[in-house]
Amino acid sequence: MSEVPFGPGGKHLLRSLRFKLLASIGLPALLLAVAGSVWLARLSVHQDAALKSALAAVVFFGVTLSVATAASLHVFLIHPLGKLSAAMRRAERGDVLVRADTTGRDELGQLSSAFNRMLENMTALKVEEIDAQRSLVEAQQQLAIQQALEASHLALEQRVNHLSLLYDVARSLTSTLELSELLARISTNVATRLHFRRFSLMLLNAEGRLEVKVALPPATESSAIHFGLGEGACGHAASSLQSVYIPDLSQDGRFVARERSNPMGSLLAVPILHQGQLLGVMNFERPEVAAFDAEDIELLTAVADQAAMAVQNARLHEETVALSITDPLTAVPNRRHLFARLEMELARALRFGTPVSFLMVDIDHFKKLNDAAGHRAGDITLREVADVLSSHIRKVDTIARYGGEEFALILPQSTKAEAAEVAEKLRRAVEQKFFTFAQSQPGGRVTLSIGVSAFPHDADTQNDLVDAADSALYASKRGGRNLVTAFNPGMEFHPGRERGPHVRRTRSGEFAAV
Repeated sequence: MSEVPFGPGGKHLLRSLRFKLLASIGLPALLLAVAGSVWLARLSVHQDAALKSALAAVVFFGVTLSVATAASLHVFLIHPLGKLSAAMRRAERGDVLVRADTTGRDELGQLSSAFNRMLENMTALKVEEIDAQRSLVEAQQQLAIQQALEASHLALEQRVNHLSLLYDVARSLTSTLELSELLARISTNVATRLHFRRFSLMLLNAEGRLEVKVALPPATESSAIHFGLGEGACGHAASSLQSVYIPDLSQDGRFVARERSNPMGSLLAVPILHQGQLLGVMNFERPEVAAFDAEDIELLTAVADQAAMAVQNARLHEETVALSITDPLTAVPNRRHLFARLEMELARALRFGTPVSFLMVDIDHFKKLNDAAGHRAGDITLREVADVLSSHIRKVDTIARYGGEEFALILPQSTKAEAAEVAEKLRRAVEQKFFTFAQSQPGGRVTLSIGVSAFPHDADTQNDLVDAADSALYASKRGGRNLVTAFNPGMEFHPGRERGPHVRRTRSGEFAAV
């Protein structure tokens, strides 16, 4: 409510009302007085004095009546109407608290009372309007505060979820040092926590190419997929060492699809970096266009950083384990790995009832080669012999450097006869191979003496199996060297057996490997 409905029309109404009152009451008396004055003037001096006096009385009465009427009108009507008009003008200007004088009980007093009641109603309406507007403003403010709190709560909840995810990823990735298991856990976290239906993790291989190690959904030939640096979105991320975001795969030529056509959605390729060194690339895909925002990119970059530390730790672990079980000279497993593997193979053979054979191999006249050509020549010959032996055995077989010029081989699921055939094949391969310093050896050739034993035919324990092969080896040496000999009972007690540092006598008088 902005104005009180009393405008110029109300003013004209009051003026008209005053004029009509004057006209209806005062004007007849005034006319009577004027008419009496005219008739009084027309009378001659000779006319009746009584009539003249009567007319004069009439004139006086008319004038007196007019004056009295005008005074009464002013006191009882004009003045109250003016006050009511003034109140109306104030109400018109917006002063709804003004009130008209209601002391009289006539129609004018009733009109003022009605006017006051109207102003009271208008005042109540105005108060209600102000209260309603204030309530509306307060409600809008409360709604804005609630919306801001909800937005803050949502952002905080999302942030907490991100931190929780990073914690779970870090805990999961640091709980294992096996690279294959680590990659599987990364894939599981991406699928279950990040809800990516398409994901791939690539590692930089020895050839300097990105090789897919794990992918979602699993690809049949994913392990054979390679990308060069600068090839595809992943290659660009690897070469620039920065994330590459493609909002629409169908409109960007940097994406190279090896397994599907007409790619749809968006892609984020994040390099896996450890201290500025490229380890690989993680690729995240979503089916919607422009589905990654700044928070997603920040979160996935943090996930890639966690993966980088885990991958680096796993690789260092692999290198450490490899160094601990690998002979540094010949690059074949060392004696520690040999006995760990032999224990595992014997346990498997006991469970499934399968045979296991063991070969003990010694390079003939190796001391003469060292004396004649030097220890460097001996080291080269050891490496060359290890290469020949490694290239003539199965993947399931194990070769290890036993000590000095001796090698040992584990042949799972091989009988004694089959192991003897393998040993003969190895002997011939070395005998026929050209060696760099073979001229220092008798006959200009490098040859081997090999002893063969089998589980459970010759022994039922690891120590007895090794001792049996060692006994057969020295039987080959006694037989003239460059020879393969299978173990026969009693060889371990031959008085001419030379027991090296690889065996020791137990309290019971038996010999055991150490």
